[in-house]
Amino acid sequence: MEEKIHKRRVHYSGTHPKRFEEKYKEHDPEKYADTIEKVISKGSTPAGMHISICVNEILDFLQIQPGQQGLDATLGYGGHTRRMLEQLHGEGHMYALDVDPIEIVKTKQRLAEAGYGEDILTIKQTNFRNIDQVAEEAGGFDFILADLGVSSM
Repeated sequence: MEEKIHKRRVHYSGTHPKRFEEKYKEHDPEKYADTIEKVISKGSTPAGMHISICVNEILDFLQIQPGQQGLDATLGYGGHTRRMLEQLHGEGHMYALDVDPIEIVKTKQRLAEAGYGEDILTIKQTNFRNIDQVAEEAGGFDFILADLGVSSM
C-alpha cells in the first residue's frame, strides 16, 4: 500500500488568513463541516463558497410547475437555476444566461453532474440585456428570475 505523504498547509503571516489560498478549512469543507456551519449560521458565507439568497421565497412566488419554460437571467453559480430545475421534475425547460466565460463553464459542468443536461437546460453566454432575443428564440417564458447585483465570483 502506498503511503500518503502529508502536505502542510500554506503558512500565513499574522494571526488570521487573509487570502483564499491560506484558508485551508474552506478547501476541505467535509473535514471542517462544523466550522463551515458555524460561519453560515452567523449569516456569513465561507470563503470560496456561494450561498443563493431567498431561494424558498423565490420558489414560493414563482410557483413553478412541471412542463413550464423558465429563464434565469443571471446564472452565476447556478444555485437558483438548480432549485428551479428541481421544480420542473424533468418536464419543461430552463434557459440561463451569464456573461462570465470562466464561471459559466464551471456552472454548466456542476449542473450537468447533478443530472441537468441540454435536454432540460440551455445555457447561453450573453448579457441579460439580450433577454428579448433569447425570449424570441425560446418562444417565451412562463417565469423569469433576474437576481441583479454584484457577482460574488
